[in-house]
Amino acid sequence: MSLTPDAVRAVTFDKAPFGKRGYHEDQVDAFLDKVEAALEGRGKLTVTEVREAEFDAAPLVKRGYNEDQVDEFLDSVAVELEARAAEDALKVIPANSEAPYLPLPPAPPGTRGYHPTDVERLAHLLDRAANEHGAGPTADQVENLRLGLSAYPGQGYHPDAVDAIKSAWLTELRRRR
Repeated sequence: MSLTPDAVRAVTFDKAPFGKRGYHEDQVDAFLDKVEAALEGRGKLTVTEVREAEFDAAPLVKRGYNEDQVDEFLDSVAVELEARAAEDALKVIPANSEAPYLPLPPAPPGTRGYHPTDVERLAHLLDRAANEHGAGPTADQVENLRLGLSAYPGQGYHPDAVDAIKSAWLTELRRRR
């Protein structure tokens, strides 16, 4: 079952056990607002951002949210975002396209993206996979294609988006064989 914005809105967490402060409730709630917006298509949130989310401890005078419950819920959010990215990635390359087209976002500021030349090689390989059933590249060929990083932060293509497309196509190619 997929995670919905309503499920995010309705989620509740127990207080941290006695003797533990737990996560700061306001910070967790603000992050869940971002999750809800992303699931509704009103915002962007990457799997990496979910997996690397950190929250301060609750103030000394009160217990915050149970850390284990919050972490478990965020794991389910990451799984949902990965599944959506993989599903979307399969829709990116239209069948019988004459030229590969991958509408990829640029690398975020401060992050080195994948080098455009390497991503173009991946696009051509995936174009062949989409159009040459049986005669196109194998999953191993796609998996072994190395993608180099750009020289400077903020250049190249967003690594999470490229990795999601590559992962989805690996799954599809393995299914076909």
